[in-house]
Amino acid sequence: REVEREDDEEEESQVVRKGDDAKAHKELNQLGGNTDGEKEVDTGKAQNALTKLASAEELEKARKLERERELAKVKIEKADVELIMTEMEVDESKAERVLRESNGDPIQALRAMINGR
Repeated sequence: REVEREDDEEEESQVVRKGDDAKAHKELNQLGGNTDGEKEVDTGKAQNALTKLASAEELEKARKLERERELAKVKIEKADVELIMTEMEVDESKAERVLRESNGDPIQALRAMINGR
């Protein structure tokens, strides 16, 4: 059991956290304290940390959704999609995606794919 707990702690310490997620994670870790002794957890602090974590996740989902909406508005030409598919040997969805991210500019899209962006 102890080995499993150490493995879990090691895996968790390797996870990279950013922004609000990192703050909420830190607050949750502070609540746990020393696992050897019994410690009372402040439920208010725990609830606050969980709320911050949920808010960060919701904010990230909203940002991704807004980005997808912006990309969907970009006009792309079928010939440009076919050019990207042929030259870069990618499927249609990948070609469309990179074109939209490049504001419909096939030259910029090809450069982005060549440079690995």
